[in-house]
Amino acid sequence: MRKFVLITISLLMCLLLTNCKDDVTPSYITTVKVGYPEGFTVADFPENVTVTATNTNNTRTTSVTATSDGNAIFELVEGNYNFTASFSVIGTDGEEYIFNGIISNYSLMAESDIAMNLILVDNTGGFIFKEIYYSGSRTPEDKFYYSDQFHEIYNNSGDTLYADGLCIAVHAQTSTSTLTSWVDDNDELLDRIPLTFHTWIVPGDGTEYPVFPGESFVIALDGIDHRTDENGNPNSPVNLGDANWETYVESSGKDLDASAVPNLTMIYTTNTAMHDWSTSVFGPAEVLFRLPNNDWESYVSDTGNFMTKPGSSSSTEYLMIDREFVIDAVECARVDRDDIYKRLPVELDAGYTYIEAGTYSSLSVRRKAKMIIGSRVIYKDTNNSSEDFLHDLVPTPGIHPTSLEE
Repeated sequence: MRKFVLITISLLMCLLLTNCKDDVTPSYITTVKVGYPEGFTVADFPENVTVTATNTNNTRTTSVTATSDGNAIFELVEGNYNFTASFSVIGTDGEEYIFNGIISNYSLMAESDIAMNLILVDNTGGFIFKEIYYSGSRTPEDKFYYSDQFHEIYNNSGDTLYADGLCIAVHAQTSTSTLTSWVDDNDELLDRIPLTFHTWIVPGDGTEYPVFPGESFVIALDGIDHRTDENGNPNSPVNLGDANWETYVESSGKDLDASAVPNLTMIYTTNTAMHDWSTSVFGPAEVLFRLPNNDWESYVSDTGNFMTKPGSSSSTEYLMIDREFVIDAVECARVDRDDIYKRLPVELDAGYTYIEAGTYSSLSVRRKAKMIIGSRVIYKDTNNSSEDFLHDLVPTPGIHPTSLEE
């Protein structure tokens, strides 16, 4: 009897072991290949890039460090998984880029090789001046024409930004043979920036005008096709009839209002007699900025935000903005000449750009394309216009380069 019991127990144990073995969920070697977007180049794959697998059935996570060739090798049980990665890397241009990768709800049923296509989610920059056309053109009668000036503003970041509340203006004119008057007792530029002529703001409640990564908008002085319109100039290089905004000076009663193009809001002017917002064809200093809380009414109603020109008897009051308000700034003047002085502080623009061909040459300045990822251009933005900009170009509003530039 004892022998029979022992045999029976042994048979039961074997059956139990066999059933347990059959109930084990199989596992598989799974390789996740981390890949950069088309057009992005990197000298070396970064060390310690972690890829995480999350089993959506039980939320258990497994993390693996990718190899030097971007492979993250897992041994995972059968099931549904999300794979994620997030890291920064130095591109071949020496700049830092941040990437995210995600593979959602992958059904793992066998040994697998899975491609994780990374998405650029961040880079240095936000709204920037992509192109500035300030030189103007000449008519067939060899007269001066500046109504075709424009500014193109670009979202150089990886996030959706809103144009609502964005302001644009130019620094008080100082392209003279004397040092700018806007300095302190030590001849250092003031902490605040004086704005001349008209100051403009994009209207909206804060979320009306989204600008997606890699998109731009054009601000025209006059929103017409300057090449064909009867009020234009057939020698002009640009059609601004499809611009996103125009700077219409309604108060003058003399400005042309292009009905097809919406108007920016003018928040202040130093010269009510001007019937156009004209940036200097000799080279403006441009600023793109936001006022606190995007509340321009409160800002311009505060007398403490205005100042007369130092050393001048003129009563003209200039709107002053703190340097911290500035999002982007470009010095358009050849300040290596003895008779031209820098207006913008070096922390906003350490260099300058210019039109070598001179005034009314129909040419513009534009940022260099430093990287093209898919269809998205990333423009160079080091706060040094001497390095960041190309000059003496045919204007290309709304058009972006298809190759990298130096």
